Order: sequence, then C-alpha cells, then structure tokens
Amino acid sequence: MGPAKKESDMLRFLPWRFILRFAARRYGVIDPISWLSRLRAFARPSEVQEPIELLRAGVVFHARGLVNVKAIQHNLDWVWPFWVEKQFKPGDPSFVPRAFSFSHINLTHRNWTSVGLPNLPIYPIVDPRGLITPLHDGWSVDLWIVTKKGRKLIPSKLPDAAVSQRLLINDSLAIETICRTDDLQISGNVEMILGDSNSPALKIDVVADAAEEGWLIATVRPYNPEGVQFVDEIRIENDGTGMTVNNRTTVHFDHKPVQVRMAHYEDGDVYLDLGTDYHQSSIRCDAGMATAAAMFPMTAGRSCELRITIPLEEEIQSRKLVLKSPERTWREAVSGLAELDVADGKTRFLYDAAVRTLILLSAGELVPGPNTYRRFWFRDACLMMNPMLAIGLIERAERVLSEFPAKQTRAGYFSSQEGEWDSNGQVLWIAARVAMTTGKRLSNEMEEALAKGVRWLSDKRLPHDTDPTKGPAGLLPAGFS
Repeated sequence: MGPAKKESDMLRFLPWRFILRFAARRYGVIDPISWLSRLRAFARPSEVQEPIELLRAGVVFHARGLVNVKAIQHNLDWVWPFWVEKQFKPGDPSFVPRAFSFSHINLTHRNWTSVGLPNLPIYPIVDPRGLITPLHDGWSVDLWIVTKKGRKLIPSKLPDAAVSQRLLINDSLAIETICRTDDLQISGNVEMILGDSNSPALKIDVVADAAEEGWLIATVRPYNPEGVQFVDEIRIENDGTGMTVNNRTTVHFDHKPVQVRMAHYEDGDVYLDLGTDYHQSSIRCDAGMATAAAMFPMTAGRSCELRITIPLEEEIQSRKLVLKSPERTWREAVSGLAELDVADGKTRFLYDAAVRTLILLSAGELVPGPNTYRRFWFRDACLMMNPMLAIGLIERAERVLSEFPAKQTRAGYFSSQEGEWDSNGQVLWIAARVAMTTGKRLSNEMEEALAKGVRWLSDKRLPHDTDPTKGPAGLLPAGFS
C-alpha cells in the first residue's frame, strides 16, 4: 500500500474527519471533507477519490506563494527575480493583478535552464537574467555593477533587448548570460565541474566592464525563480574569500572582496545601502531574508574578472545520493549517439540540446524537469524513454525500465500519482519498445510485472452494459487525469 493510499484512508477515519471539520469551523474556512467529496463526484466511478500527491504538491506550491505575498508585496523596493520585476509592474505585458490572488506565484516566466554533468542527478538552474540557483529550490546568487557615481546594472531590471543568453554545448554544458546597459556590461558563464576528490561544484566565471570606477558585486539572495527561499544566516570565511550560507554551503571567490555588506529583513535589502563604507562579517535574520553583497573593485576601462565556486555537497547529502561514475564527461556521454546532420544550424542546435537534456534528466530517476517537475511520473518517463531508445541511450532506458516493478502495487497498478490511469498502458508500450529495440528478452521480474499490469487493466475496464459475455472491452473508470 503506497503512502497516498494510506493518507486517503486516514481521511476516512472518523476521529480525523471530526477534527478536520471542527478546525475548519473554528477558523472559518471551507470544510475539506465536504470539498473532497464534491471533487470525487467528477471522477465517478473511479476507485481513486483524490490525487493526494498532487494536492500535497499544490499545497506546498501555494504555501510558497503566501510567503511571496508578504515578502514581495511589502518590499517592492528590493531587487527581486526577473519574473517578479515583470509580473508586479502594472505597465508590463506580464503584469498579474493581485487583489483576488490567493497566492503570488510565478505564472509568466517559467523558463529557466539547467546545467549539470551526465551522471549526476543534480540540477542547478539559471533564469533568463542570469540569476543562479545552485541547490534545488534554494537561495540564489546574483551579479550586479554599481559605479561610484551611483549608476547601476541590475540584470533582473533590464529590458529584453539588453540581455542575451545562450546554451553552450561543446565539451561541456554551460549557460552564458551577457547583460549590458550603456557602457556597463556583465558576462557570466555557469557550468558544473568536478572539484577536489571528484566532488561536484558549480563554477561561475564573471567578466565585468565599465567606463568609470565602481564595483562588481556578487550577492546572496533569499529567493529563486519560484519565489522566496529563506536565508537565515550568512558569514564570511576566515580568509575572507567566501560567504557561508545557512551554515551549510559556501560561495567561494578566487580573490578577496574589498568590502562585504550584509542586511537582515528589518534593515531592508542590502541593495539599498551599497553607498555606505562599512564591512560586516556575519548576519542573522529571524525572518529568513538575510542578504549579502561582496564588492570587488572595478577600474575604468579595464575588465574585472571573478571566479565563483559553489560546492554542491549539501545537495548530495540532503538527497542521500549515491554517485555513479561522476567523472564521465559530456564528450563521452554523447559519443556513439545518433547525430543530426542538416544544413540549418538552429535545427542542429535544438537537436543537440534535446539530446543533452535527455541525458541530464536521466542521470538518476527519470524526471521531466530539473526544478518544479523534478518528480517521477510513469507517463513522462515512458514518453522520454522512446527518444532515448531512438538516439542510442539503450543502457539508460533499460536501467529506467528495470526500476518499474518496484513502483508497482500488489494489484498490478504502476503507481506514481494516484489516478494516472494511462500508466499501465504506457509501461506495456515502452517495455515492448525496449524489447524490440534491443532484441533481448525482458527479465523474469519485468515479465511478471507486465503480466500483473495486464490483469489490472482487464479487471479495471468497465464491462459492456448490454452483453457482458463479449468480454472486458469497456473503458477504464473516469479518473483525475
């Protein structure tokens, strides 16, 4: 019995129903039991009454949105991510009216890009303005220029024409973002590397230019492309070349900044106090909105270069990952795979990028996306495995398929999310595709799982209303999907 089934059963347990209804009445909100019973009416006669996993994910998603309501709406003088700068500006085409919004979430600019290595299921992301989020659903690093005359280059506030971004897919997988306004320019190149002892790290190479003196500023931000993500504490390392965030992950610099400025929520954004000459070594914020800015001097007419390295050990430890062959390079990963040789360069690029995306998202459990959708679905996994077979990622597809029986219920249902009725059919289809492509017989375990899956389908299909003797040729029950 899966966790979703257990949670669904708990809702039917009388004391829990009484407690939930009492709490709802006490706080003047809708009775969740009544609400769920209404929801079930749209899925009759399905045995799956409500998709608990999706409800839970939605609650988490909008809980973040409620934090965004308080943190963003009351502090619009802060520097916020690109989507906030667009979505909260009344004159912008992306503006979303907020008076009747239950929560403030990113609805308009959900187009970040991931970097990584072929055999590591770790996906740092970069948004369209170069905001870098090293850890899954974590805080971010942003890069600014501020001159001594008070001129500023803040990427998230720039118009589209002032920013160019491209995915570099030669011997590595990197994202280059160039932001410019007048004579100020920042170029950032982000990629994942293997550091000491083959441990993964995010490497950010920055080049900044200005026609007058100022500072290149590397900042720690308490948000990501989804909204607020708490930063409780920041402190400078003893040698001054790094900032440790939340006592876990350190943002390392290849040389020491001339100043570091920090602020907690009551102070406001550190962005609002960059003109003051002071240096701080640590900050703590009870609201989880600590910010910090490491300032590196810029000489007029000369490029300022900075390398930032962020170890990703926290991601490995928090997810209890077991690394498999992390030393494999992108050149090795794509060697022997199908290549596309056409005259149009853009078409070749899109194909090459798609191949690397399939490799990246199949490094561990096969997932449809690096951030919000970084969860397993049979539907997405089976559809993604088909092009994997076509381009030559045979071993990866076989490995993913071999993990399917462990996700099957005793009744034979391949369950990732309750109500995903097409999962059994998808598994049967992709298993046949794997067998045909490889010319090999499936394992005994897989064949037994497929047989159970077929029986489950046969049992679930609705019988003929008029002539049951014709066999189980009806449709599957109505479901949430």
